[in-house]
Amino acid sequence: MSVRRLPRRPAVALPPIGGTIAGARVAETGEAGDRVELERDGLRWPALVSVSCLVPPRAGDTVLVFHDGDEAYVIQVLRRGGDGPVTLALPGRGPLAIEGETLALIGRRRLALTGDRLDLHGRSLALVAETTTWLGRVLTGVVDHFRISAKTHETSAGTLVEKATDRTAIVEGTDSVRAETRVVTVTGIAAETARSKVVAVTDDLRMDGKRITMG
Repeated sequence: MSVRRLPRRPAVALPPIGGTIAGARVAETGEAGDRVELERDGLRWPALVSVSCLVPPRAGDTVLVFHDGDEAYVIQVLRRGGDGPVTLALPGRGPLAIEGETLALIGRRRLALTGDRLDLHGRSLALVAETTTWLGRVLTGVVDHFRISAKTHETSAGTLVEKATDRTAIVEGTDSVRAETRVVTVTGIAAETARSKVVAVTDDLRMDGKRITMG
């Protein structure tokens, strides 16, 4: 294996680096979340929230502050001043992306995803749950092949419309239809084959056609 040696660069002088790191308490927060007012030893001063501080500070929090003489930056929230959930967000509520070879979101009791629009992209998607509930006004699915396999399949709707170019229904057991009124319209040829067929009516049975052949 060949090893490539890096060229030797001339030594350069490093710029002077100064600054102090100390703890402080958040007295007030700005509306955008990128600025706060800190308090320590009876003194107050403004500070910016650094990009690396993904936990937005709130009033009463104890934070770690870096001060270089010109600006003060909140770099970390050390302790929450009150109760409530911890939120990850960029200062100013800017867009935030998480990237990794494998990502896992684990909610021991609940996991909630909220947004005006949720996009899930992937070559494969698997949802495994004991109970699944969909609530919405419109549900649209566009696929090449749609398959449902269930021990019991129930559909309840005010109006049910099915439209297909060709339709084949295979019932290995009993096919039972119960309706108050049933109308079947076939514009072409209707064929029905059975080993035995029984038609029972209470009042009237009518058959109308130009030619009726029986036997």
